[in-house]
Amino acid sequence: MKWLTLVAALLLATPLLAQSVRQPEQCSTMERDSILRARFPERGTLDDFENALLRKVESMRAEQRAGRTMAEVLTIPIIFHIVHNGEAVGTGTNISQAQVQSQLDVLNEDFRKLAGSPGFNNNPVGADIEVEFCLSPLDENGRNLTEPGIVRLNGNRADWTQDQIDNQLKPTTIWNPNLFYNVWTVKFAASEGGLLGYAQFPDQTGLQGIPANSPASTDGVVIAYNTCGSSKKGNFPILVDPYDMGRTLTHETGHWLGLRHIWGDGRCADDFVADTPPQIGPSSGCPNPVTQSCPGGSPAMVQNYMDYSNDPCKNIFTVGQKNRIRAAIELSPRRKSVVQGNLCSPTVNDVPVANFTAANKGCVLLGSTVEFTDLSTNFPTEWSWTFEGGDPGSSTDRNPKVTYNTPGSFKVTLTATNSVGPSEPFTIESYINVSEEGLCNELSNFEDSFTPSLIKISNYNTNTGYLTGHNSAGSLGYSEFYENACGYQYVSGATVNFAKAKSLNEEATVDIVVWSARGVQGGPNPVIERKTVLYKQIMDDIANSRPTTITFDRVTPVFSRPFHIGFEITYASGDTVAVYSSKDGEATNATSWVKHANGQWQLITTAYGANIAMDISPIVGANPSVQVSASKVLVYPGEQVVLNGQGASIFVWNADDGSVNNHTGPQLIVNPQEEVTYTTTGSGLDLCNNTATTTIYIRQDVVAVEETDPDNGVSLYPNPGTKPPHVQINNDYVGEVSVWLNDVTGHALGTLTATKDFPSLAIDLPSEASAARSGVYYVVVEMGKTRVVRKWIKIDP
Repeated sequence: MKWLTLVAALLLATPLLAQSVRQPEQCSTMERDSILRARFPERGTLDDFENALLRKVESMRAEQRAGRTMAEVLTIPIIFHIVHNGEAVGTGTNISQAQVQSQLDVLNEDFRKLAGSPGFNNNPVGADIEVEFCLSPLDENGRNLTEPGIVRLNGNRADWTQDQIDNQLKPTTIWNPNLFYNVWTVKFAASEGGLLGYAQFPDQTGLQGIPANSPASTDGVVIAYNTCGSSKKGNFPILVDPYDMGRTLTHETGHWLGLRHIWGDGRCADDFVADTPPQIGPSSGCPNPVTQSCPGGSPAMVQNYMDYSNDPCKNIFTVGQKNRIRAAIELSPRRKSVVQGNLCSPTVNDVPVANFTAANKGCVLLGSTVEFTDLSTNFPTEWSWTFEGGDPGSSTDRNPKVTYNTPGSFKVTLTATNSVGPSEPFTIESYINVSEEGLCNELSNFEDSFTPSLIKISNYNTNTGYLTGHNSAGSLGYSEFYENACGYQYVSGATVNFAKAKSLNEEATVDIVVWSARGVQGGPNPVIERKTVLYKQIMDDIANSRPTTITFDRVTPVFSRPFHIGFEITYASGDTVAVYSSKDGEATNATSWVKHANGQWQLITTAYGANIAMDISPIVGANPSVQVSASKVLVYPGEQVVLNGQGASIFVWNADDGSVNNHTGPQLIVNPQEEVTYTTTGSGLDLCNNTATTTIYIRQDVVAVEETDPDNGVSLYPNPGTKPPHVQINNDYVGEVSVWLNDVTGHALGTLTATKDFPSLAIDLPSEASAARSGVYYVVVEMGKTRVVRKWIKIDP
């Protein structure tokens, strides 16, 4: 990662993997690339990318050897998304237009090796990349921008993490990455450790084995707002030395155009550029003498923009890096399209060249809608589309939306027109591939049939317990990976087929979890949603030979991306839980993961050599479903429970015991005396599942919660009250009495004991009750084998 280390800025860099302590990395592009390739398998591997670049670079070298050394100067339009928190323009994170212009000037000086500027060098391998940048004069609709190349966004938050940026900010604010180079300036959260910036590598879609479509919602560069611009070009006091000369964006733009770190992201590793010397690792500061040279190699090129040296040290892109950048622009459809869009010179000289793209065209869900994006050049003003198999079958919108209700492969044709005339019709055969999978589905990683198995971990090592549950290895969780190739948007719940469950504690729970597939090697991380399920529910399901079905508390989007779903467990005496899987060898892909006792995730096939898939099935949809949450699911008889519905606009509630009948509204408040299942039915929106259920269980160790009970003679007074009440016991019991106070979650706030020798005994509540906030509490009185629960209401004085 590219980190700004204010406290430890004087630490020496140490090579990755060479020592256990090293300076923070200065650029997270490689880390984010690994995450993106895990989330979007269609991007292919980095090796695919390198092999394609190598072939293109070799052809460019052949042209250079033939004497063709001058390249066409390419221009790239930038849109700066200035993300602020409501500050006035020119203050704080809402940086000024002049500061943005100074950053643009730095880019052009560096990429053109401009004489007389800090971007010039006399190095024999120093290169003019012959790429220039402009602040886009136009917006996405072809209208003139008041501030060229700038859009200001009030993010309504003080700072941002990378996950928030990639999951929320980018997808909702990005301008068409086929026409614009998107740059976001943000204040990174302190948890990012001083992050300065990161980029997304260009995609090489269209290469052998790689589908033409690729993710666009995260394409671009993010940099810290206080590194955007140059202090040498104006008075910009927010810029932070030594990253105050605009080289953060130069570095990240190098990544966006296909360059790797100069040390190859390893000890003396390959950056795939012949004229950059190998380095042990990243440089720090402006080292002299150079300290990162590899044994027997040339001095490290600390002046290279793709090193981690300070801004004032940098002034070199090499000829080899130029060839790589130019090759990447030719190979990457979006990079090539950004150049061909010609937004830096918005004049109409010829008829358009029609072009278009669409997301998820390789697997369109039956009945779903596809959004097409026009990529035509020369500023068309009219569009004429035809959609084989689509509804509508034609359109004159620039970016139409089309629904496909029939499975099959269908062609698309576009003719674009400007003031000069119409383009040639542009047709792509079999462009849209509609699957037979519907808008709502339950996914599985099994073939049509499998053998439900509960496998002992002792089959693979010396531990005891289960391969997919509690074991002596201390495994903490399990997940199934789902590629989500057809782009489902939501996970509303899951069915988990548990094979075994037992516990001595009626409050014992398991967490059903959805994760993004953005961990190491595509593993689970971070958590998207979590639902706590009682062992009691699981044991009831096992006793009735059915899987456990859960509905999440809220609408859970997965943004058409790969994800994991599974469960996490804790360890307590007497607890055992395990889930069914296929037999070893029945699974066709490695989809099952285990979370080890140290918290690290690993493929089960890697950890144990077992090729299995677990019987965990997500309930997915292109549309949301009705969701339901409960304030608690294990209660004392008569205790209040609040149920809330989400995902619809109209809700109707019913209970299986008849206590609720067609109650309308998003919220239901109940006080069940026995186990009850509540069902809510939603309407008013396009939904996948319009019903959801939740069961409320009653604690088994409760004798009563009524305020008066002549049989046990336990009462509270005053109740309600502003101060802790007295506990009065009038009965024949003789012996030790324990009294404690619980909050509504069952958590004990305090306890005390006394001895009852007489027919009547008065006890003050534990002292912790004095500090209790207003609300409902439960006083538990234990007399030998008898336990009595009384509700106490604390009110404000």
